[in-house]
Amino acid sequence: MSFVGSGGYIMLPPGSEFNIAAGGGFSSSISVSIQIFNPLTGLAIGPLQTLGTLISGGTFTLTVSASGSVATGGTAGGLGSITFLANGSGDLTDATVWSGGVAPSGTFSISIPAGITITISGATLSLKMGRCDVSGTLALGSGSDTFTFTSPPTIIVRRGGILLDQTTKKVIRFPFNSIIAILSGGGFGAIGTVLQIFQGGVVRASFTVTSASGPFTCGMLADGSIQTYNSVTAIAVMSGDFTAAGTFLGGFAPSADICSGGCGIQVIGGVTLSTAGLHGVLNFEITSITVAIGATFQLGTPGATTGFKFQFSIKLSILGDMSFVGSGGYIMLPPGSEFDIADGGEFSSSISVSIEIFDPLTGFAIGPLQALGTLISGGTFTLTISASGSVTIGGTAGRGTTTEMPFSTSMMG
Repeated sequence: MSFVGSGGYIMLPPGSEFNIAAGGGFSSSISVSIQIFNPLTGLAIGPLQTLGTLISGGTFTLTVSASGSVATGGTAGGLGSITFLANGSGDLTDATVWSGGVAPSGTFSISIPAGITITISGATLSLKMGRCDVSGTLALGSGSDTFTFTSPPTIIVRRGGILLDQTTKKVIRFPFNSIIAILSGGGFGAIGTVLQIFQGGVVRASFTVTSASGPFTCGMLADGSIQTYNSVTAIAVMSGDFTAAGTFLGGFAPSADICSGGCGIQVIGGVTLSTAGLHGVLNFEITSITVAIGATFQLGTPGATTGFKFQFSIKLSILGDMSFVGSGGYIMLPPGSEFDIADGGEFSSSISVSIEIFDPLTGFAIGPLQALGTLISGGTFTLTISASGSVTIGGTAGRGTTTEMPFSTSMMG
């Protein structure tokens, strides 16, 4: 079952049931939730029930009672937590500010709409808050020197949203596997706040915020390091598919929703990122993919003969390995793209593969194919495509030769 909309909820009345059998699955290009509603009034009942972007690998059951209460169960992975929607400003623990009149508890996520401020007072949040989607304001640590999350949050600050530090010492502490993503138009409430990894009573790493606005991403990795980017960046920390939330730090997976202003992908060492679930096309705005030393980026779908198309201009930076795993077709790039392999990096394919430049407006090919062959290694390699579609190639690595072909006016798949 797939949700193919660009927004909104799956709305179910009391008495409904949603079952996924072993071997079945649910997927969506955006994180989606179920909203329980009263069919007589049309009003929501209780908090949102987050499905996320993928439920697979086992069974899943969501049952809505006659009164609207929800019970979930099963063995599948990828299930999100209950999402509480704020409908007024106030403290996190104040039941009156939440849709349904119930305060967050257990393992949960929250959504803060524009114009609403949710305050988490005190020095510590001991509740297990997962995803926090902020279009309004999230205020942390009022009345305390520092503020500490005891469970790793995924904080996403959208356009117009603010993450506000109200601590007196301007220090916010996070455990491993936390991530903050400030989207374009979102911001921090104070420059100079120190973000720390704090595990076992010890500060493992620190970063001082120097900009009050996004885009910006700060990831607290399991190795105790902090990675920061002046972009919205999803960090692949587990081997898996591009479409699976569990592949990425904090479940912060790239999607058309998150990447509407462009975003990057970072694949850390030891991780293999597959694109098989994209079925041959990346049709939302990823502006860069960086593959670290010791990491692998698998492009294409095994057995497919249609190649792989990047619909938007992209920079591919390969410090580790990139492999084309399809059985045919081209790697299709639009003008403005760049493909770089660093010294020590490598490109490989079981078949000889070429890059085809195409016009994203018409789908027509531009100029000759650029042959990569089956292996590029032993040095550097750069292929740069200008805005007009002309290609410049450089570097010291061995590679296939360019295959000259006449201009093609055939529509590509």
